[in-house]
Amino acid sequence: MSWRILKYIEHLFYRKHRKWHGIHSPYLFAFVNRVVFNSQHTAVPGTILKEFRAQRSESSFVRRSSVRWKQGALLHRIALWFRPEMIIELGTGMGISTMFLASGSPGTPLHSIEGNSERAQQASRLMERCCPGSVTIHHGEMREQLEALLPMVPGRFLAFVDGNHQYEPTLSYVRYLLDRAGDEALIVMDDIYWSRGMHRAWKEIISWPDVHISMDLFHMGILLLRRDLHKRQFKIKF
Repeated sequence: MSWRILKYIEHLFYRKHRKWHGIHSPYLFAFVNRVVFNSQHTAVPGTILKEFRAQRSESSFVRRSSVRWKQGALLHRIALWFRPEMIIELGTGMGISTMFLASGSPGTPLHSIEGNSERAQQASRLMERCCPGSVTIHHGEMREQLEALLPMVPGRFLAFVDGNHQYEPTLSYVRYLLDRAGDEALIVMDDIYWSRGMHRAWKEIISWPDVHISMDLFHMGILLLRRDLHKRQFKIKF
């Protein structure tokens, strides 16, 4: 815990990309300005806000383990801006992050994998209420379900990795996804400072040659997989 607090303090006082300063690519500037910092004041639908508040008030698991509103709203904006051909989520939980992703791009097929059967069922019920039609919850072991899903994943996808928070599984999940990426894809990793192992995985992943742009927001990390961008690593106070 003390290590994580120290890393957070370091992140707060990192000044190079405190907002979007020093980012010269128009594509990246638009992403940071409009999506990360929400310069266009994009609002999450009221139905999602209502469900979010209800779930947090009723479930201690949601309060402990699910994304907070700020991070959830960011997922919504990423899906809205990127308009992927498919959304893949590793770690459904109770479906909180799922509904943010689905509400951002409601016409996009979303496949989410959850290892706990009870949580998978509860997430499915939540999706039926707020995001019906294009969301499929897959229950089972993460690696097996991901391997079964990969053949149908298109090159232009959005992935949210919030599953097994350990070094080796995280590396393998992201490697699987990178191998499916086309000319443009986007991966969001949750809890990149959750532990030394998770942070080690993040640091190794952003060093890979096929990861061109990485953005460290502390609670989340974003990988922009666009081949025409030069390799850069950003740390942004969000």
